[in-house]
Amino acid sequence: MTSPSQLDGDQKRSVLGRAFEILDCFGPDTPEQTIAGVCTQTGLPPATVHRMLAHLVEWGAVERACRGRYRLGRRMWRLGWGVPEVRRLKDVARPFLVDLYSATAAPVALWSREQDEAILCDLIAGHKAAATWQPERRIPLTQNAGGLAMLAHLPLEPLLPAQGGPGVDGGEFVLRQRLGEVRRAGYAVSGSGGSGDGLLVAAAVFDEDGQVRAAVSVRLSPEPLSPAPLARVVTQAAMMISSGLGHRGHSRRSGVSAVRPA
Repeated sequence: MTSPSQLDGDQKRSVLGRAFEILDCFGPDTPEQTIAGVCTQTGLPPATVHRMLAHLVEWGAVERACRGRYRLGRRMWRLGWGVPEVRRLKDVARPFLVDLYSATAAPVALWSREQDEAILCDLIAGHKAAATWQPERRIPLTQNAGGLAMLAHLPLEPLLPAQGGPGVDGGEFVLRQRLGEVRRAGYAVSGSGGSGDGLLVAAAVFDEDGQVRAAVSVRLSPEPLSPAPLARVVTQAAMMISSGLGHRGHSRRSGVSAVRPA
């Protein structure tokens, strides 16, 4: 027989799970939501969504954007910024991203991974580049050089159901072949995605345990004749970020600001 304490714990977990379901409805493509929209995505009844949104607003996780519409609150940003792993990655990477931008005069991005997607977590670009190129904030790993650079160093089997579908021309064989090329070369290349044409060159970043942690990329437009000169400075920056995270597979080198791609 279930004890009252066990029942209370199950109820709390259920409430917490529903709260996260509601918070997951807000994203780059849907920064604002209505109660009806949340109900459609979560399958929760309107009364439950209304009640929980009221609690989330009171707590500061969600705020009212306008009549009948909601968006994430500032408290969520403060909590996210305080996550130790995320903050350490950005704190370590930012100086090297700035150096890389100075060396290439091209937009520089830092990517992390959430399941089968590459997540844009930092971007350095001049106002002209920002006006002509708006990268997607979330994109399947196989459709972006940053994602491919990370995927090449991850166990592929758990991701195959998601990554082997549409968007991977030639299926699993071609994907494995492409990832092998990324491992051998030390960098990945893809179209830049988002608005405008261009080339994205990315290299993986590793942590102190030797696990792939992120990827750093540079976007050039128009596309260069060869990505190799750009790839050298990108991989060098990735090595230095990895070293800053405690990875011992690469030796620390001097800054990249004096190195310019041909």
